[in-house]
Amino acid sequence: MKTKKLLRLPAAIFLSAALYAGGAAAIDTPRDLRGTEIRQYTVKWEWEPVSGAAKYEVTVNGKQRGSTRDTEFYSYGLNPGQHSMYVRAIDSDGRLSSATRVANIRVSEKFKYGTHGRSTLGDVVDANSASVPTKSSSNGFGTPNNPRGVEIESQKVRWSWDGVDDAVEYEVTVDGKYAGKTKSTSWDSRSLWIGKHSMTVKAINSSGRKSEQSKTVKLWVTGNPSSSNRVIEDSSNSSSPSSSSSSGSVQVVNGLRAEERSGQDVLWKWNASPNAKQYEVTVDGKTAGITSSTQWTSRDLWKGTHSLTVKAIDSSGKKSEQSDTLKFKVTGRASGSSNSSPPPAQDVQASAPPPPQSNSGDPSASKVKSLIDPASYNYSEVSNKEGYELVFSDEFNGDALNPYRWHSQLRWDGEWNGERYEYRVVNGEDQFYVNVLTPDNEHKKDVLPVYNPFRFNGKHLSIRAAVNPKKSKDKTRDHGKLDDMFAQQQFLSGAISTHEKFSQKYGYFEARIKIPAHEGSFPAFWLFHERRAWEGTQRSEIDIMENLGHAPQYIYNTFHYFKNVSRTYGGDANFIKPKPSGQIFTGIDYSRDFHTYSVKWEPGKVTWYIDGVQTSEMYNKAADFEELYVMLNLAIGGNWTNFPKNAGGLGRPSGERWPTAQDVRDFKNPELEIDYVRVYKRK
Repeated sequence: MKTKKLLRLPAAIFLSAALYAGGAAAIDTPRDLRGTEIRQYTVKWEWEPVSGAAKYEVTVNGKQRGSTRDTEFYSYGLNPGQHSMYVRAIDSDGRLSSATRVANIRVSEKFKYGTHGRSTLGDVVDANSASVPTKSSSNGFGTPNNPRGVEIESQKVRWSWDGVDDAVEYEVTVDGKYAGKTKSTSWDSRSLWIGKHSMTVKAINSSGRKSEQSKTVKLWVTGNPSSSNRVIEDSSNSSSPSSSSSSGSVQVVNGLRAEERSGQDVLWKWNASPNAKQYEVTVDGKTAGITSSTQWTSRDLWKGTHSLTVKAIDSSGKKSEQSDTLKFKVTGRASGSSNSSPPPAQDVQASAPPPPQSNSGDPSASKVKSLIDPASYNYSEVSNKEGYELVFSDEFNGDALNPYRWHSQLRWDGEWNGERYEYRVVNGEDQFYVNVLTPDNEHKKDVLPVYNPFRFNGKHLSIRAAVNPKKSKDKTRDHGKLDDMFAQQQFLSGAISTHEKFSQKYGYFEARIKIPAHEGSFPAFWLFHERRAWEGTQRSEIDIMENLGHAPQYIYNTFHYFKNVSRTYGGDANFIKPKPSGQIFTGIDYSRDFHTYSVKWEPGKVTWYIDGVQTSEMYNKAADFEELYVMLNLAIGGNWTNFPKNAGGLGRPSGERWPTAQDVRDFKNPELEIDYVRVYKRK
């Protein structure tokens, strides 16, 4: 199919590609170009690295957006409608590859997790072309003008706009989420958190046709209606979320950089932030101090990687959001330097931060907008892992989950299906996963007040299961709407996942965990495929640690994948046990203490470890197919728990399926304790 499409292309395209390729010695064209809508008006573009590439030239909507050394690029402030992107590799001599095929994506009018856009590939383009056309919709219906807002009561905002002829009602979106419809030209948002909020509106006529979306109005809510928060920002969607803020508010600090001085001192620097009078400096996860300057010196640092974040403070004491995290390696030779800023931060999916989940731990830890927990650099083993660098971590020293790194759900459970949030049970399991970061308002209202499975003590995260006090019907469904699924599951538990936030092909994945010894518990630490069926997945899965609670001395290592996956067919299953065995028995009861579980994933090979000691390995090129993300969960019950032959034959006899009524009465709230999760990649 691809060949036929290329044969129909004009000869000029091939000539242009050949000219840019510079002959047979040219660098290869990047492959596997793809785009994903990750939040309102924002697309993450990605491609596979090219051997010999020094950087990549990115073109979005026909305009060159610069170059990057990374294999990903973020487009912010995109209007709803069609957008396109292609990329070329550049080698160290400045030679360019031919252009990739064009990735096309439709940005949604209203972002909903689970229905967000994915790109499709179009034809090859002429890289000399000045532009790549994009499609936009226009229905000739007037767009609401002059959107504005004012805080009329503490944390209550009245949004308003000019009326549109022929409009019978208006559709309002607040903070990127659908808020409702009104026949008025105003809308009240109540109980908003203190910080910046946004609103857009569309007009709807009598036939139900919607106008184009209005410009975005942004307002800083202070909790004090008499303050200057009435000053609003009226902007188009072309502004980057991180580069604009309400007039008079303090902006996020950018331009972080560092240089090493003698004696292993580091001079940190950053760009001045408008309206900032002071800056709060955090080094290696700990507050270092406050300065009125745009630089800070850290003295006598140990050799290894250190981190910096900065917050701007205005004259009223209001702080900006935290900057991105800058990592810098101290060498002891006063020659190291770093002037590059980290990739842009992604917004949190949840509409508002959840309430504190514990009174223990650092309350600021869950607000750090970095995939790497700065506290990780306090541990020497992180910086001393030879041949690797840290790319993702969480030490769980805070008092809540960090929603920048985690979802508190499995991807397929509680996902928006285009009409409603769909909840699923897999493997015959008996738990309902409580999602404390859910965008589902019904889940917030009906489930969160009942039970919170996530607990923090300042050192560890504990996922704790409990009997569901709201169970009111027998288990008859494996998927359905919230009230049906919540009412039929016997237990409540929790799961965390990095889907849509972090995934990686190859590297070293490790977690320090204490498993429960409780009949019916089924804890797991595993990696799962980021791609969906329509993106070309083989549904890859690497199980780093699985356990059945009735036999805590047995650990399972496995690899799964499926052949012939399509939109309409789940594929042909392949279950691969590593050698010497996928069932690990060392005589240790792993529930008595914390242990590290890890895999080293290399091309064509996966090696499993417990406490740094190799337990099994597998050679299989099927493991090279795709990127995987991280999950940890505490399942309860299910088909596998009830197989008598599992774990040395310690399971129940056939016909005595867990849980019985007595099992429910004897349930003792097992918990999976997690000390840290760390992911590395090869340097």
